[in-house]
Amino acid sequence: MRNQLALAFAGLLLTVPAVEGAAPPWYQDWNSIRRAAAGIKTIEASFVQTRTLKILSRPLVSRGIMAYRRPNDLRWEYRSPLQTLLVVHAGNVRRLIQHGGAWVADASAKLEAMKIVLGEINLWLDGNFSSSRTFRPELRPAEPGQPARVELHPVDPSLGKIISRITITLAERPGTVNAIDIVEEGEGVTHIKFEDAQYDKAIPDERFEPPR
Repeated sequence: MRNQLALAFAGLLLTVPAVEGAAPPWYQDWNSIRRAAAGIKTIEASFVQTRTLKILSRPLVSRGIMAYRRPNDLRWEYRSPLQTLLVVHAGNVRRLIQHGGAWVADASAKLEAMKIVLGEINLWLDGNFSSSRTFRPELRPAEPGQPARVELHPVDPSLGKIISRITITLAERPGTVNAIDIVEEGEGVTHIKFEDAQYDKAIPDERFEPPR
């Protein structure tokens, strides 16, 4: 269960609301963040995920694409080195694995872990960090050489034994982030970097449905 929750967070964390530097700054309070979140309707981007573990001499690198449509439609697809797909649409959560040239549904415990994580992510996508019962959020304003960020600390000590901290590095564009770091207690760090993002373009329903 420890690895399932950690990987679920690694594979599902997407974006956190932010706005371009201004006076007063967007991170003035949680209400400002919620207002900024409302400005993003859709996101499509590629990502590179690098997982560093103490027991490995080299990090594990995965690449993929993601799509998000407000209020809660999501596509998170790993394309290398393994092909896996998570789609969320109309309240339904599907996880599939590429096997023998076909997509096969995954009904393992990993899916249950992802459903737990999705409940929290919906709050974050709405900029509603302060309503989370799982993480205690802290706003970290931009400093010289350090971009603005949100740090999330587990409230439940048992979860803290799995994930010690999540750091979300905010981007300049309203409603987006540059990167996410998931720090596992005593294990390693998962770094997710978003690239080539496109915003507020129409995304058809088919993008959020399992392949046929």
